[in-house]
Amino acid sequence: MSAVEVQATNVEATGRKPRSNRLGIVATQLAVLVALLAFWQFAVTDAMLPYFSRPSLVLAKLYELLTHEDIYRHMYVTLVEIAVGYALGAAFGLVLGFILGRSSFLSAAFEPYIMGLYSIPKIALAPVFIVWLGLGMASKVAVVFVASFFLVFFNTYSGLLSINEELVRLARLMGASWPQTAVRVILPAAAPQIFLGLRTAVPYAVIGAVIGEYIGASEGLGYFILYASQTYDAPSLFAGIIILVAIVFLANFGLNRLEGRVIRWRTAGGQPVQL
Repeated sequence: MSAVEVQATNVEATGRKPRSNRLGIVATQLAVLVALLAFWQFAVTDAMLPYFSRPSLVLAKLYELLTHEDIYRHMYVTLVEIAVGYALGAAFGLVLGFILGRSSFLSAAFEPYIMGLYSIPKIALAPVFIVWLGLGMASKVAVVFVASFFLVFFNTYSGLLSINEELVRLARLMGASWPQTAVRVILPAAAPQIFLGLRTAVPYAVIGAVIGEYIGASEGLGYFILYASQTYDAPSLFAGIIILVAIVFLANFGLNRLEGRVIRWRTAGGQPVQL
């Protein structure tokens, strides 16, 4: 067991929130949600229904959509775009962030190009990808890739720069090979920042897919929401948004579970920010 893991094991108990505190947080969150839904339900007048709908109408529409097959076709298209684009963007971001984070020469050489590409608004790239790749799924995957790549890259790069180099040198002096040092010292030390980037990239990946579908698509949740807004179908519009939010929450839940398995050493003050 590495020194980092030993230290973390000793402080793991102090980083856990009491069960009563967790229950209080959940109760507060539910109370806020109920209050917002109640306000929405009773504040909307009949004249405002085409624009704001009501939670009861949205819930009924959501149930109607989920009992028909058409919405699942839109969900499938968007999920494939998100999954492929996010996986590619995260993989390239991790690899490039690791390489540049460990090489000051490559970091200095490629920094102007990376910052220049990062400064381009992602929404401006969507029409470019459609021109290059067409109206099919490939252009949406490209938008999701760009939206995911930079967030994962910068967080990985930042995590690699924050590593205590004394631990790296100590591991090497103790006879650890470079792969062993990378797996047992470097990656565990940078893991919280890496997972922060992976979680942060999830909503941006969803946004990228929706933007691509807004600009040019005939299916997908973005197309579904855009069509609902153009036809003043507010219940369908909000139902589509709820499905997108559910996708983000489920993806972040999965990443949080994975992070809990990978990172078993957390101090109370050093726990990654939950987005």
